Amino acid sequence: MQYRDPNRPARPSPRARQNQRVQQIRQLRTVLLVCAVIIAVLAVAVTVFAVRSHRMTDTDIVQEKAYASLSAAFASEQAAREQEGASYQAQLDEQSKAHASEKDALEATISDLNRQLSVKQAAATGPSSGSGSSGSSDLSQKTIYLTFDDGPSPRTPEILKILDKYGVKATFFVINGGKYNQYMKDIVNAGHAIALHSYTHSYSTIYASESAYFDDLQKISDVVYEQTGVRTKLIRFPGGSSNTVSRKYSSGIMTRLTKQVESKGYVYFDWNLSSGDADGNRVPAQTLINNCRKVPRSNSVIVLMHDASVKKTTVEALPSIIEYYKNAGCKFAKLTESSPTAHQRVNN
Repeated sequence: MQYRDPNRPARPSPRARQNQRVQQIRQLRTVLLVCAVIIAVLAVAVTVFAVRSHRMTDTDIVQEKAYASLSAAFASEQAAREQEGASYQAQLDEQSKAHASEKDALEATISDLNRQLSVKQAAATGPSSGSGSSGSSDLSQKTIYLTFDDGPSPRTPEILKILDKYGVKATFFVINGGKYNQYMKDIVNAGHAIALHSYTHSYSTIYASESAYFDDLQKISDVVYEQTGVRTKLIRFPGGSSNTVSRKYSSGIMTRLTKQVESKGYVYFDWNLSSGDADGNRVPAQTLINNCRKVPRSNSVIVLMHDASVKKTTVEALPSIIEYYKNAGCKFAKLTESSPTAHQRVNN
């Protein structure tokens, strides 16, 4: 008889073991089935998400392209409007320049007519102040003061060269010549007198009021000092003290200014002989020469000429003008604070 340990559990029968294996296989199949279902669900979810994501990306791309297209169209339209605005502004600026040029030309014409009238009056009566002499027809008794307005300019070196050639000293009533201001030092170094004319030479600006005039005068005085180290008290009013253009901007201003400049220590100079180069930009040189031969009775002759860039015929006429006076025995001098002023009649 076989011995059996009472504490050892009984071994399952083969049938029981088989049933147990079948049960385990079924459980495993169930687990695998569940895993397969889960994997399938996840796969479907991933696929749906990918499809939706792709669709959203395509939509975003389309929208982005549409936005970019609209932005480009807007930018193009805006650029076109800006270009149209710039073109319109350029036309306005061009018209304004044309009107300003016409205005300046008209003012210059009026001023020149006043100058010519004043010169005729001065020639008939002699200067209102100066040497005090009744004048003489003998040119050898006369002192010629050549004066040049509206420089410095490209003409300045040419004029200085001619003056140096003949050993003549002159006076330059200067404005703000921009890049040509360097010639101011050449004027002084050559022994000529430098004097103040205007910073802007804009009648509407300088004759708007007394303070406007003196502001402009101080500016050109500072420029002269910066370029030359000279503080000059010699001045000439744009248009002369007899000009009437100033009446458009301030009635009676010339009457007030002629007194105020003197009270401030300035000495203002007009002229009693005009070369006529203010009548236009291409006045024939011979006309200028002929005008300068019409010498007034005064023994002190202050000749008006211009040193502007457009006054080429003034440079052409200058040698003959100097030779005429020299051959007549005239003396030449530059203006000083004690020189005759040849004041014209104040008309405003």
